[in-house]
Amino acid sequence: GDDTELVTIEPDRFGLRVRHGGPDDAVALAALMFRVPGRDAVAMAGSAQAAERFQALLLRHALGSGPSATLIVAESDAGLAGFAEVVLGSEGTPMGAMARAAIEAMGVIGALRSAVRWTARRSVLLDPPPGGVHLEELHVAPEMRNRGVGAFLLARVEEHAAARDAACISLTTAIDNPARRLYERHGYRLAGERTDARYERLTGSPGRVLLVKELLPAG
Repeated sequence: GDDTELVTIEPDRFGLRVRHGGPDDAVALAALMFRVPGRDAVAMAGSAQAAERFQALLLRHALGSGPSATLIVAESDAGLAGFAEVVLGSEGTPMGAMARAAIEAMGVIGALRSAVRWTARRSVLLDPPPGGVHLEELHVAPEMRNRGVGAFLLARVEEHAAARDAACISLTTAIDNPARRLYERHGYRLAGERTDARYERLTGSPGRVLLVKELLPAG
């Protein structure tokens, strides 16, 4: 994404403005994510601090490596309200880049330990369907939750997908994530589910689900 390009949309009733983010936003957005650390990310990295450093590096890489990733940032007069990261199809971070980020964030020993834990996460990974865009991350600042920010961002993601003639929008999340209710209210339907006992021991969640929203063709 271009960190100076504004999306042409009027502020909503909470005074939200939206723009495209860039690599320079990575540290602030990772800090927003880990104000309420996610169980999955902390379990894989070994600590919330390591997970936050790792996520900042992944965001910076995704946004600096070409046009496949787009960061949609929502802001209010008080500062960051939330963000969504969207990638084309199943284009996630290459394993080499992930390994380098893990070593930088956790050190060699920490990265090796994380790699062992990651084998449990691989067992619950679900591939996005072809022809769509994938919602890699969606986070709302804790003080802005239950105020429509998540719905606002989902609407912007849908506009982004429609502009690219995407057939669908997909995302994965924990089976027991309360945010599933938000996604389901906005038309996302269950397309796959995987569970794993070791993953549950590490994270406290039985597994992960793939949710997909089909988009109508333009016209």
